[in-house]
Amino acid sequence: MGSLGNFLQVSEPTVVYLNETSVEPVLNQTIRVKLNTYEQVPLNVTKGDILNVTITVKDGGPIDFFILTGDQVKVIIDALSGQNNRFQSYGRGRGLNITHKMTEFSIVSDKDWYIFINNEEHIQDGARPLGDVLVQIDVEKVGFTKTDQFSYPS
Repeated sequence: MGSLGNFLQVSEPTVVYLNETSVEPVLNQTIRVKLNTYEQVPLNVTKGDILNVTITVKDGGPIDFFILTGDQVKVIIDALSGQNNRFQSYGRGRGLNITHKMTEFSIVSDKDWYIFINNEEHIQDGARPLGDVLVQIDVEKVGFTKTDQFSYPS
């Protein structure tokens, strides 16, 4: 007798992009990040959301940004303060030493998510803080990942 595992297969997620008129704004904010500080800006997102993220420095030097979960924010703050020397970030969810970057990012869990703007410490390959910066953050939900837990084999 065959097992249920041979009959049902986990399906691959399907990406559904919204048309231009259905794109949902998530965040449109300009923030000032003082020299030697960082800011964490909460995102109102859910697992499966596909985001277009645009970060633009309107005034000041280059910055670093990261899209992180709340627990990852604590790790990066600890790293910046010298309490540890490593943190993980998502490849598409970061920009090092940038004044402008656009990226697409998928929300992979139902945790609290943040955009973290670093103008405090120099990170490897990152920006060297020079002064206060004015940063424009634009985030739009442009699609979502649709998953069925199981599908029948074709």
